[in-house]
Amino acid sequence: MVRVSSLSNLGELCQRLDYALGPLAQEVSSCLTALIKTEKEAEVRRAAVHVITLLLQGLSDKTSQVLGDVLLDLYRALKWVVGSDPDDTAVLHAQLALEELSDVTRKLLFPEPKLEKKIVVLP
Repeated sequence: MVRVSSLSNLGELCQRLDYALGPLAQEVSSCLTALIKTEKEAEVRRAAVHVITLLLQGLSDKTSQVLGDVLLDLYRALKWVVGSDPDDTAVLHAQLALEELSDVTRKLLFPEPKLEKKIVVLP
């Protein structure tokens, strides 16, 4: 229960750190993926996946800049949960995180076009 609570607090903190998370992104990512793949307690796996979801939600448009090096690792960990975790709640959390990652990627690849024109009046 203590580990679950600690992970929940870590998720809330990561959600608010924005660019300050940059130097710690690799360490946080490796800890979360290790917990997801090796932890026997379902609640701890759920909490680790929830931290990833909160992290992606908190960074939103800045995700690729802050987590650029670890996005593939997080994606693979989430896909692993969806494909092989026996806990339905962890799978649901992973699907939500994948949707968030998909939205971020879609916004990065296909930015909304700006429909504006500059009108200049000649003297």
